[in-house]
Amino acid sequence: MLTFRQVPRLAQVILVVLASLGGSLTLLKGGQKGASPSQEKAEYTAIVGVTVLDAVAALPRPDHTVLIRGDRIVAVEPAAEAKIPPRTQVIDGRGKYLIPGLWDMHAHVEAEGFLLLYVGYGVTGVRHMYSGSPLLPPVARWGQEAAAGQRIGPRIIATTKVIDGLNGDKATVAHSTIVAATPEQGRAAVRQVRANGDAFVKVYPFLLPEVYDAILDEAQRGPQPLPVVGHVPHLVGAAAASDKGQKSLEHAHGIFLACSQDEAKLRKEIAGLIRAGALADDTLNATSGWRFEVKALDSYDAKKAAALFRKFVANGTWVVPTLVCRRNWASLHDENFLNDPRKAYLPLTVRTTWFHTVKAGRVRFPLFGNIELSPQDIENMKRLYAGHLRLVRAMHEAGVKMMAGTDSPVPYCFPGSGLLDELELLVQAGLSPREALAMATIRPAEFLDRLADFGSIARGKYADLVLLSANPLTDIRNIRKIEGVFVAGRYYDRETVRILATGRKP
Repeated sequence: MLTFRQVPRLAQVILVVLASLGGSLTLLKGGQKGASPSQEKAEYTAIVGVTVLDAVAALPRPDHTVLIRGDRIVAVEPAAEAKIPPRTQVIDGRGKYLIPGLWDMHAHVEAEGFLLLYVGYGVTGVRHMYSGSPLLPPVARWGQEAAAGQRIGPRIIATTKVIDGLNGDKATVAHSTIVAATPEQGRAAVRQVRANGDAFVKVYPFLLPEVYDAILDEAQRGPQPLPVVGHVPHLVGAAAASDKGQKSLEHAHGIFLACSQDEAKLRKEIAGLIRAGALADDTLNATSGWRFEVKALDSYDAKKAAALFRKFVANGTWVVPTLVCRRNWASLHDENFLNDPRKAYLPLTVRTTWFHTVKAGRVRFPLFGNIELSPQDIENMKRLYAGHLRLVRAMHEAGVKMMAGTDSPVPYCFPGSGLLDELELLVQAGLSPREALAMATIRPAEFLDRLADFGSIARGKYADLVLLSANPLTDIRNIRKIEGVFVAGRYYDRETVRILATGRKP
């Protein structure tokens, strides 16, 4: 095999120029002419002269060659030392930056068209948190087909339904909920999730403490324990959920309540509303009891918060803050925000549920849970959003492990591009670009116990990669300057990516 440095300078120039035009070359020993792509299919792909970035290496690695065979990386070496095998497609990486593929660790893949949008924005992995559609789309199968190269799409880790108790005598999301009102029903629900082949158990806010305990116990049974993730049940609380082994707390729900000086009083009020079936009669994401979060914000206790964060660290409890969702609910007074041009690229079914009216300062989404917000609600949402920015910074400084997620397709949480919004908001919260990038790359790999497969750029890992024209570690907004995306070794060039980002097949 020849190294790139051993090829004459003129040949190097020809090589990278042809690569930039989408060509494929084979370098053979002794300077023999390579076979034409039409005559011989490329066995390898080499990204030549690229700067390799991830959240693991202490420094960027400039002028490197990344060699891919099949769906795996087989070498990451300085370009001057890298060996270019025969039958290699060469991609010119000079002046470009290569990062690991991004993961959205809280999303709902409600439409097949989302798969194209994910790849178009460099999202090569998604944790699907349940199917809100009564049609229950075959999300796990879509992920399997994407991994096998049978369709364009990201890797998907999925569960189909949540396990929840009752708000009075009703389930909050009837078609997507396995109701568990007793410990026996909780255990049966976990067995149903396991039989369905789901990757994890997701719990919801109305579970009673004794039912919640049974669910966690049942999830640990058998040769393959299932992680329990989701919303913190109102009557359990974030501290107890951490102690009992819930692996991730979604949206940071319940954390402000656990940091409040008035926690016991507020939790008693919530319990009364649950017994009366009244908590979900509120507007906007009522299952979270968001109005109680506002009250808890007013009585935030920094010492109590510090103790809670130490508990999270000691117990290995993860948090997915979904700042983009908080930002969106705080921005619904802004017509410019509501007229986001990205809406045009969403499937019609999603655009329909995002239909809204704005009248006298009141915003209403009649088809998305009949959500309605008054001007005062939006002011409270602004306060909560600002509070969550501070909360994320405090948890990060305390060493709490967090991951990036969006909760798409909640209105204005866009599939694919919404994760880039989230990374920018994490930097706004006080994280460095490298730290924000970690929350969408190496942290998900760690959480999923898949460090051997993805999360950084190294030999043996999946070739899930994003090629950028600018450095995201100097400005996180450069994460949007996508030149190409690899999913399981399959390369989508700049033009293809731009088509995918509009929700269309190339």
